[in-house]
Amino acid sequence: MNEPIYHRRFSLIAPAVTEIRHVLKHVLSGLAVLSDDLDAAGLVITEYLTNLLRHSKGEDETIVLLITRNKTGDYTLEVIDNLTPYDLFACNESDWDINSGILVEGGMGVELIRHYFPKAAYTSKRSKNHFSIPLTQGKNKPKAVYVDDDLAQLALINAYLKDDYDVIVCQELSEAWQAITLHDVQVLILDYQLQKQTSEPLLTKLNGSDHRSTLSVVMLTGTDSDDTITRINRLGIDDYLVKPVKKIRLLQSLERVTNRVKAFEYQIEAPRSIDNYRLNEGFNAHLFGSIEVGDGGDFFMPIPNQQNGFILGDMMGHGIQARKESFAIKGFVRGFLASKPNCNELLNTLNQALYEEQLCKNSLVTLLAGYVSDGHFYWLNAGHPPPIVIKSNGTLSELAGVDPLLGLSSEHQYEVYSVSLKDVLHILVYTDGLFDNRETDESELLQLKQILPNLSLSQSEFASTLWHNSQVSLTKEIDDASLIVIN
Repeated sequence: MNEPIYHRRFSLIAPAVTEIRHVLKHVLSGLAVLSDDLDAAGLVITEYLTNLLRHSKGEDETIVLLITRNKTGDYTLEVIDNLTPYDLFACNESDWDINSGILVEGGMGVELIRHYFPKAAYTSKRSKNHFSIPLTQGKNKPKAVYVDDDLAQLALINAYLKDDYDVIVCQELSEAWQAITLHDVQVLILDYQLQKQTSEPLLTKLNGSDHRSTLSVVMLTGTDSDDTITRINRLGIDDYLVKPVKKIRLLQSLERVTNRVKAFEYQIEAPRSIDNYRLNEGFNAHLFGSIEVGDGGDFFMPIPNQQNGFILGDMMGHGIQARKESFAIKGFVRGFLASKPNCNELLNTLNQALYEEQLCKNSLVTLLAGYVSDGHFYWLNAGHPPPIVIKSNGTLSELAGVDPLLGLSSEHQYEVYSVSLKDVLHILVYTDGLFDNRETDESELLQLKQILPNLSLSQSEFASTLWHNSQVSLTKEIDDASLIVIN
């Protein structure tokens, strides 16, 4: 099954065609799609959407733009709609030759598509139409910054990596920081012990910035003592290697950590496609919506420590820009959790950083951190809708556990709330788009009662059915929507 990379719904109206071309330019550039494919994709999608507009019923119609990646690393760009089937290829076949220089009605668009993408396809299944074109990933080398004050080591590591990476070598931490801020760097390689200092100041600065969420960090150290390794791990790095390091070992490490952390300005964070996250004490969190496919400003982060919890975030805004801004928050959170495994002080620390405008100066964010422990569900909540509990007797209740938005006040201390899991079947955590998109003035609890599945369903069936039911009345995209069902 192909991995989803980008997923967004658009209203099928003329202005959306321009917006989609803009989206494709940035997303496909970030994916390093071949330049020829990038330019042709915008042209071909415009041709296809223009034909859809001619045969649609108006602006209430919607389409989905989907980009997936296959096992070989190449991509498929797909437009999905539920209109009356309109096979552009079958309806506009002609013998026109794109190189003839002659303009004709009808078949030019088809031949244009066939010229650039011979494997373009149109299929109809399950009341949905799929138009797809394959895209080839380019061979651009990822950028790596290597910091060491030993000239011989700089030359050696550069020689190791030059065939696979565009290497920027630096002798000073300030040079490395400048390189990171000026270039699209995928990996940072650091010598731990420099002549005048360690490389810790650079990591501290990096962990407090939005660059950390898109950058893998590998530390080189001359000793494998327990104290040194413990200290290095607390800095939130992705891997460490003991010098001298062999070429194959270094390349294997870089491949592993870049695949784990790889992201780009307009792409979701990898690895993705999380739909079921295991919590403590046998509980599972089932994920749906924007957080599952990585679309928009909603984001999900696991807390990989003894709490084994999760973070649900929602950047104010929408689509690409909201997702871009969420990188700064995720980078800060990742750095915090690397140094302080307990998340109970996360919101207070992040709130102070936002209040002092150390990051996301023009953005607002809601954040909920949750985990299961000792038969209770614990959560911290900055501005999210309160969790909803569904008990075994069918009663629904909204929990009273909400604190203010982050960054509004430096004085507020965020509280850890809890609820006993005795007789609890399900806990729902969601972003406000889930119910706002249903376009009704009814309360969340009343809406939930109308769409609630049979409580006798299995845990996963209940979760997926609830998500499906919540989408019934959705006719156009208003806001990112995400749901976590804990059971």
